Amino acid sequence: MKLSDLSNLSLACLSLFVFTNLIAQNFPEEHGGYLFFGTEASAEAGQSHFPIVGVDKKHIYVDEGTGVKKVSQRASVRTRPELKLAEQYANVLDFKYSASSMENTKRAAQLVADMQFQQMQSEVEVAMLKSQMDNGGDVFGGDLSAADQGTVNQIEEVQQETSDFQSSMQDALDTGAFEVDDFVDTVFVRGTLDPLADVPGAYCVVVINYDVVDIESLEIEGRNRVARVRYLGDITAGKLLSIQLRVLVNEFPEDSATYEFHLFSEGGEQVALSNSNGLKPLTPEQVATFRELEAKTSPLDKG
Repeated sequence: MKLSDLSNLSLACLSLFVFTNLIAQNFPEEHGGYLFFGTEASAEAGQSHFPIVGVDKKHIYVDEGTGVKKVSQRASVRTRPELKLAEQYANVLDFKYSASSMENTKRAAQLVADMQFQQMQSEVEVAMLKSQMDNGGDVFGGDLSAADQGTVNQIEEVQQETSDFQSSMQDALDTGAFEVDDFVDTVFVRGTLDPLADVPGAYCVVVINYDVVDIESLEIEGRNRVARVRYLGDITAGKLLSIQLRVLVNEFPEDSATYEFHLFSEGGEQVALSNSNGLKPLTPEQVATFRELEAKTSPLDKG
């Protein structure tokens, strides 16, 4: 067995042991920290993913082990659940997710563009036909030659085809026939946080879990997990923080999605939230015990 495997096993056993014992206790009067199930986030740099240790408005900073490297915020981000111990905490006062389809909006825009293009083509074709008439293009003239009458008939056909096309496209717009029902690609995250401590250089990781479905056959092809990083800036204790984010992903069925929101401070330390999974406040003594047991696995981690 590899040392890394031993490390993960040891940490898992440690986490389970400490968490199981602490969760059975009542909330302490004096908080030293918060134990909860959070996430470990990493970003792609080169051919590998490395732990995220900071974010600014344009970049993600990762720890490559030999130093910190700056990568684009568009870099691939991965997350995995992990038991966390945090000293910083924020109350979640209001939080909700909603989703819409930008692809459906694009399809509508393309439909309108097609209507406009077809109308322009029709007008050009009619103008060319009129220019071929002996009477100068007066389709309402009195006595028309046989040739001009044939041209007028062609003009009427073009105009009727255009009218039919415009009507069918307008009906599609009005009824949403072009839309893919129940599929979305844009997630909106809105909420309010009440931090109990300052959080310098704060950033968040939004995670979306959803079914991968073939839009044509509607067959489920698997499950996908997408993470996006956003910079929030310095957070001040006691000052309400409004969260308003938009996350773009590939189309997915809206009812298959679950969402996660994780808050971090500079250095990559996760902040406990009042809605964190399995949240358990700890006394200073319990925190010290956890840190001591956790430190015993660090030599294996470094191996």
